[in-house]
Amino acid sequence: MKSTFILFTTFTLLFSILQGQNEVRTIETGAILFRLETNIHILNYYKENNLLNQTEISKQADNNTSIIYPLERAKLKIDKQNDENKNIVTTFAKEWSLCPIYFFYSNFSDEIMNNNFKNVFKSNHDPLNNDEKNALKNNFLIAYIGDSPGTLKFHSLVVVDNQFQTLPKPYPKYVRTYKGLWFLERKLDTSIKILEKKMKFALSRIK
Repeated sequence: MKSTFILFTTFTLLFSILQGQNEVRTIETGAILFRLETNIHILNYYKENNLLNQTEISKQADNNTSIIYPLERAKLKIDKQNDENKNIVTTFAKEWSLCPIYFFYSNFSDEIMNNNFKNVFKSNHDPLNNDEKNALKNNFLIAYIGDSPGTLKFHSLVVVDNQFQTLPKPYPKYVRTYKGLWFLERKLDTSIKILEKKMKFALSRIK
């Protein structure tokens, strides 16, 4: 019984290592698809709850009262997210060199998991050609900025498999951004460089 348990544990460990190595090799022939947030759900929330005609009162610095409509607030948040997305695309295009990096919006996540890449685009916003789409089938990883996987949640630059599942060892899973900790907070370009360095190290260990 004990020997059976040891064999099972050994087999499970070896399988996990091999699986991790296969995931690492994905970026050698495939690509990373970065998920960009849209925040369109904020606008949809206001619509679904009939809040668009209601108002919110806020005080300005000069103590004058201003009226802010929820629709206006939602659009401001969406505009802010759009600016963040532009920065992500530009910074990745400049800093990332390990493999092709493409982008898609979060509302197309289901399509991506089903190998439908019609809404994937390059850093110059050109769509992928047929050869590039075919090369991606089951041959890509997904990256995003948000909560890290696991029990403890950290704001991070995260990498997962093509089904949004946590990557096995020895693959790097995320790089913390330390958002909100002004004395530690990492800029996006720094986080990208660290992630690429970790991936290169993981590749070097299995070659």
